[in-house]
Amino acid sequence: MPSSSPSTSTLPTSDVLGTTSPESVEAEAIARAWINLFAARVASQDIDALINDALYSDPWWRDLFALTWDIRTFHGRRDISQFLADRLATTRFGDIELLKATYQTPYPDLAWIAVSFTFVTDVALGRGEARLVYCSDKIWRAATVYTNLEGLRSYPERVGPRRDFNPDLGKWIPRASFTEDPDVLIIGGGQTGLSVAARLDALGVSNLVVEADERVGDSWRKRHESLSLHGPIWQNHMPYFSFPTTWPVFIPANKFANWLELYADALEINVQTSTSATSMHRNAETQTWDVTIRKPSGSQRFLSVKHVVVAAGWPFKRTTFAGQDEFSGTIVHSEHFRSAAPYVGKKVLVVGACSSAHDAASDCANLGIDVTMYQRSRQFVMSINPGMLRASPSAEWEAVPTEDVDRAKFALPVHLAKHLAKRTAALIRDDDRDMLDGLAKAGYLTSKGEEDAGAFFPLLRGSGYYLGTSHDTTSCSVTYRPIDRGASQQIVDGKIKMKSGVNIERFTRTGVRFNDGTELDVDVVVVATGFDDARLIIRDLLAGTVPLDTIPPIWGLDDETGEVLGAYRDLAPTLPDVWPVLGNLAWVRWFSRHVALQIKAKLMGVYSGRYKA
Repeated sequence: MPSSSPSTSTLPTSDVLGTTSPESVEAEAIARAWINLFAARVASQDIDALINDALYSDPWWRDLFALTWDIRTFHGRRDISQFLADRLATTRFGDIELLKATYQTPYPDLAWIAVSFTFVTDVALGRGEARLVYCSDKIWRAATVYTNLEGLRSYPERVGPRRDFNPDLGKWIPRASFTEDPDVLIIGGGQTGLSVAARLDALGVSNLVVEADERVGDSWRKRHESLSLHGPIWQNHMPYFSFPTTWPVFIPANKFANWLELYADALEINVQTSTSATSMHRNAETQTWDVTIRKPSGSQRFLSVKHVVVAAGWPFKRTTFAGQDEFSGTIVHSEHFRSAAPYVGKKVLVVGACSSAHDAASDCANLGIDVTMYQRSRQFVMSINPGMLRASPSAEWEAVPTEDVDRAKFALPVHLAKHLAKRTAALIRDDDRDMLDGLAKAGYLTSKGEEDAGAFFPLLRGSGYYLGTSHDTTSCSVTYRPIDRGASQQIVDGKIKMKSGVNIERFTRTGVRFNDGTELDVDVVVVATGFDDARLIIRDLLAGTVPLDTIPPIWGLDDETGEVLGAYRDLAPTLPDVWPVLGNLAWVRWFSRHVALQIKAKLMGVYSGRYKA
């Protein structure tokens, strides 16, 4: 049976199934019968019977590193059949055991039994999830199957009952920096680098984090003073160490910066601050990376490491405009914008209409500054309350362990999850109708998002789970779309003026001229145009020896499968054992484990390579 195109994918609603679920559903009994059938078909390697008996007619299988050492989605019976033929016997997938089952009705026309299970492979421990739907022949089959790498059988994390037992009380000393080269160098000591380091430490992999700033957390301390995390606290916990339950829903940037410093100390992460990685090259003879790290004093150290994790995020985009050298006022890029206080009494233009632009413009408006926001493209905007709280309710995250929510979130293939996102986005637009109408009247150009899915696709094409982004597939550039924290009402009330629907022609001595012939005299221009291609950081480390277009894309989506590109795997064969890790806190928390497990597997010789078919 040919696989369906993702563009024509549909949710298994009652209309599509041609039936509705029975009034009484014994979820555990149904799940146990399905698991027994599924496990038997896997054990017998009877792929045709597995697909016909256990899977719905239009099935999906998403694998995160467990059977493919990759992030892969297979859609349709033909593609899943090929995948299973190639990987079932090779990986020795089996020992499938039921964990739990829950009957869920996300919408009146949509119902399934979410079945969680464990499994093993020749080297891995895994957790899986299937969503069983009631088919027209009155049999429950899996519309989706999800297999996730949770651990390595011979190399468990040293956590919980496996943590170190040291009875030598009073003899503890803090971890010191390595005198020998570590196995892994992590470039960047923000939340991403620290998360990966914590995961590697739990697996007993030696690593060193280098952070260019003077203190861990300075990347947050040096941002604008009014900044806070845009996502709610319950989705932002870091590995092994959750935020206190007394903390606010939206964590102030400086508070979070201090938390990162505390996190590094509490988990004894080996960080060298005021240290930059300046260059690296592949040693063909030793199959390692020779990396130079440097202190501000000019002192250098040369490391030979097996793996390099690039956890420095995206570089800020330094957008330039014709004539800007003629401008007599001040141009400040958002990365250097700390406060609007120096601009009181002046006229300010904010170039951009996403999160950083909203924050800068709002700061100006709060101080009574004459500020105009120049919008270059339509944006999806949603409120925090009720919008974000509908999309990410605290009850969903805080009722069960965070890892269980993560598993459920990542279990659905992207092209199915988008349909749920479209329904949520429609409800949020209804919630926000007054705000959106007000923005439109004020000249702010709003969008329903790609495929009317709100923030869903922008998030995946950029860098956040609840921070929307837009993605240019040719340059891999990123801009954060706004979640309203007050700026929208200021736009509606005219405290932030709008300029949209035109392009900047050039800067003049006194301001900006637009291509409709209008000019705006200003004293200060804040350029808030987002982030640039993540590959630029790697290219600079390679001193330009590898052309940018030969480095695989990092972030964005593979439109066929909907999976994120480049991140969380090494960049082999172009740059073997170079691991780009980036994204928001939820993505980093989840995928940092996969990165650490892949590195450990490579070091121990149990990594068999990515499935390529």
